[in-house]
Formats: sequence, C-alpha cells, structure tokens
Amino acid sequence: MSSVSSLDSESGQHSDEEVPETLTDENVNVSLTSEHSPVNGFILLQKARLPGALVNVVGVVVSYTPNRKSSGTDYTCSLTLVDPSIPNNVKGISVNIFRSRKEHLPDLSVGSIFIGKHLRINTFHETTQLVATKEESTFKVICDVANQNQQFPFNMRQHAKEIMAYANYLRRWCASLSNPKVGNYTSITSSRQRRRIEELSPHIFFDLIAEVVMVYPTENAVDLYVTDFTENKRLGNREYRTNTPYGLPNESILQITLWDEHAEDGEDLQIGTFVLLQNLHAKINTNGDLVAALHGDRELRRKKINVLDKNDVEIAKLIRRRNAYYEEHQNSLEYHERDSSPELESDTTEQSITRIKCNNNIKLTDIDDIKDCPEPVGLFRTRGRVISVIPSNFEDFSRPYCHRCNKIMNFAEYENCTQCFKKLKVFKYDFGLLFEDELGAGTLPVLITNEDANTFLDGLPPVNLYKNPMFLQKLKDRMHKLLGNVLKSQASCGPLIDFCVMSYEVEDECNKFIRIYKMFDTILED
Repeated sequence: MSSVSSLDSESGQHSDEEVPETLTDENVNVSLTSEHSPVNGFILLQKARLPGALVNVVGVVVSYTPNRKSSGTDYTCSLTLVDPSIPNNVKGISVNIFRSRKEHLPDLSVGSIFIGKHLRINTFHETTQLVATKEESTFKVICDVANQNQQFPFNMRQHAKEIMAYANYLRRWCASLSNPKVGNYTSITSSRQRRRIEELSPHIFFDLIAEVVMVYPTENAVDLYVTDFTENKRLGNREYRTNTPYGLPNESILQITLWDEHAEDGEDLQIGTFVLLQNLHAKINTNGDLVAALHGDRELRRKKINVLDKNDVEIAKLIRRRNAYYEEHQNSLEYHERDSSPELESDTTEQSITRIKCNNNIKLTDIDDIKDCPEPVGLFRTRGRVISVIPSNFEDFSRPYCHRCNKIMNFAEYENCTQCFKKLKVFKYDFGLLFEDELGAGTLPVLITNEDANTFLDGLPPVNLYKNPMFLQKLKDRMHKLLGNVLKSQASCGPLIDFCVMSYEVEDECNKFIRIYKMFDTILED
C-alpha cells in the first residue's frame, strides 16, 4: 500500500500520492507507522514544522476558546488539535482562525473532527501554531461522524471519502480505553491539579471544570460566577450579597475575576456553558470570601478558558451532580408564576408588604406633602402603589455605562460610548417607577439608578439582560411582587408598599431647577 503526503520545501505546498479507497484500522496503522497521513494531500500534525509552509491537516479538537473580536477588525477563535502522531507529553497543536464575520467562525465542540486546508505554519515563542487566514484557508468541522451526508468545501470534496474514514478512525482512537493517549486527549491536558469547589482553600493554584451561572463585566475585568454543584463553607460569608443567581446557595458559587486577555474571552461566555478554567489562584477577598482570579501570561498568551461540550466525558460527573442537585432542590430552584395579590403584614394598619425593607425610623409622609415640601433636599418614607414603569421592557432596565463620561447609554445594544467611543463593558440599572398614594389622589415619579438600584435589587447586579435570559427571569420574578398586574393592564396597579425616597434639585436644559425623587435605602426582597 502506498499512502504518502510529503512536504515540498521549496514551494511550501504538499504533493499528493495515492491512498487506498477503503480505509480500515489496519490501513491506518500501516500509514501511521510510515509517518504519513491516511488522507491524500494531508499531513500528520507532528509533521507541521516548516515555518511559512501551507499544510492540510485532520485532527481531534481537545479544547477551544469562545469566538471573539481580534485586536484588529476580524473575528477569531483558537482550538487545539491532536492525532496519533502527537507524543503523550505534548498537549497538541493550536490552530488560530480569522474571519471577517463572527458567524463565519466554526461551531466547535470537544471531540469534533477538524479538517483544515491551506493552514499556514507559524512559530510563536518557539511554539508551532497553525493559522487559518481568511484569504487562503478553508476548514470543515465534523461533529457527528456517523452522518455520512457531510457537505464539504469544494477543495475537499475529492478527498471526502478518505476524510470520513479517517474521522471515524480518530473517534475510535479517542474512545478506545486501551489507547494510552486517551487519558491525555479526551479534553485539554491540565498542568495543575484539578479540584472541585468543595476542595478549595486559599493560596493555591488549580484547574476547575464548572458551569457558568453569571457573567458580570466590570470596568477593567470580568467577574465570572461558576458552580460545580459542590459546596464550600468558605464561600458562604457574603452577607453583602443575600441573593445568589438562580437560587443556588452561596456555598456552591465561586466568583472568579478574569483579568487581561481573559476578560474579553469571559465576557462572551453564555450562562449554562461548561468551561475548563486553568491556572486559577484562590485567595480571600476583603469581605472574607474565598474567591479566585485568572491573570494573563506576561510573555505567552496561553488560553486558559476552554469551552467544553456537554457530552464531553470530562464533565459527565458534573452533569450528574447537577441533575442530582436540581432534583433534590427542585422546589426551591424552579420558577413558578406568582399570584399578583400582595402578602400583607400582620399589622393591617400598615398594609405594606413584607418583601420591602426600608428605614422604619423615618416618619411616614404622604406623597402630596413630600411634593409640597419647601426644602429641595430631604429624605422621606412614604406609601404608595406602582401604576407605571419606564421603560416597559425589563431588558432595558440595565444599560451600558461609560466611566470616562459618567454616562448611562440610552439603549442596551450600544457597544461603544456615544461621546468618547470607548468600548463599553460595565452595565448599570436605570429605570423609573410612578407611585400613586393610597387614595389615588397624588403621584410621585421615582428614579432607581446606580448604587441605589443595586441596593434596591440586592443580589441582582446589573448585566446585559438581553444576553442573560435566566438572570432576566430572576429580575422579572422579583419585580412581579412589586408591580402586580401593572404591565398587563394600564388600569391595574401594584400592591401597597412603604419605601424611602430622597429629593434633590438638578438644572435642566433651560437652566431651570427641577426636583428629582430617587429611591433610597430600600430593598426589594425575594
């Protein structure tokens, strides 16, 4: 049998020789023994050595990064490939893909087969990489090798039969328990000890497989909240954060701050994504909580956030723990439609619902008396019902914020500041409620924004609500207790509550002072 794909060092291309039409395990073994790829015109990954050469390769995806914006105008992603030619002590060879549009990047999963044609060999910090440029490279990803009706790019069609046969072999090679390389390559190799959340302690470096439960961009970093459905008492000291995402206990959610190049990767992660996080550093923060941080490499930009497919064998145990956890806590974790009627305190004279907390030491003042107060600045406790909400869409309650200009954007979809054009990563709450007094005689517009909004929605930090549907549902459930049927009918109003407001004056565009009422020191509880 002849199966050869040799590198022509002068041209940088590969010459093709004949291969058998039907590929068997015996044929593959013979080909690999002779160090030639069983696919005509392709090379084994270990043979990709000559910088600047164009090569064709087939390999198994063992890790990848989220699709993201490159430092230029393109979009990019990275993946790591292995095949039987890669030594056991080598993680694999990385492939960097660049495309003009994000949707043109591949849909990857761990264990899928990646076929790349005309990839350029590049050396970065003495490490060999393959680059799929948008001008000269094509690729194909096979997630289901059992599907024989694969659509290949035009320049791969003549080798489609060989590629599918080799893809089937690679899958069997990965899945075979007798193969000594399987343990290294079913997912990315870890250079540090992999731990569960329940095993964490301060001042250690570790790797973690977990599910993303919340992504919270800050000014210079991204706070990532993850769980592996184990508990650690060191995570339970968050008295400043009484409500946790999706009903999970504090002890099972680890806060990880992503810095440097990892912040951009983390910002694109979706809730429910399974990730392998490498080289995390555990520490105690100023609030006494055990948290973790992920910093970038000063010399080598090595990716440490790897998205895993939910069918990857590495996270099978995590999924089983998750299913058992949700089954055990089903009643407390599921969202149910609430009755719109308020829950009243035992003191019927107060008639304020118990889910609102405010300073009861402040004298109760009628809404009309607050508006007639001669002093422009004051702190009041009053009573009323919500009869209108601005904006009407919950998704718009939280919008991008520019620190440089100290400005909240008008729309949630803005990616850059409209004044300084700085990229926006931080979100802030900014919405308004119109209250009506008990008799329906007076109304008071109340602004809820910035830190007062964070207090009011304790445990629900502002995020992009268009990209966090489960977190959006948590907000809706909380606000439903306050709004009742306000959003369903213009004739309806919310339950009667007590709340605190602060009044102050601001200058409008006509140089006139107008009085503003802002929610103050009031918490809307679950």
